Amino acid sequence: MNQQPKPRRVLFLDIDGVMRPTPKNSTSHGKCGFSRAAVEALRQVVTSTGCCVVISSTWREDKMNELRDALVQYGLQVVADSIIGATPLMDPADGPTREDEIDAWLHANQFCGRLAILDDEPFHHELRRWLVLTNQETGLAAAHAQKAIGLLKSGPIFPAHR
Repeated sequence: MNQQPKPRRVLFLDIDGVMRPTPKNSTSHGKCGFSRAAVEALRQVVTSTGCCVVISSTWREDKMNELRDALVQYGLQVVADSIIGATPLMDPADGPTREDEIDAWLHANQFCGRLAILDDEPFHHELRRWLVLTNQETGLAAAHAQKAIGLLKSGPIFPAHR
């Protein structure tokens, strides 16, 4: 039985504040409110790096089908096809952070390779070196995409065993 090769490049994707900015005057379209600039920036990241996508957003809890549909609606079939999973849901009583959830996914999957994290919340520990911090009012922009591409193509390698 052939096993799927482990991904070598992974993009952790938050939705709100990254794909869906929060300002009053956002230029968005469609029912999900994705920013046009964010759509183009995400397309560029995925197509130029061939990365796999892991959803780290709260959308993973109950909106994964809606998210896949929205990605296709916005012409991001390549992104929808690149989704390999989502970060684990952790017990809220433990007070997990997004960083904890990503770290848990990395360890559970024994990931070793390049990664980038698109999020609008700061990280405070080891994973912050792979974070591309967006502004929740403007979302993912071209400059963020370039930073993510750099991390995924030639950034520091996340070691499988730390």
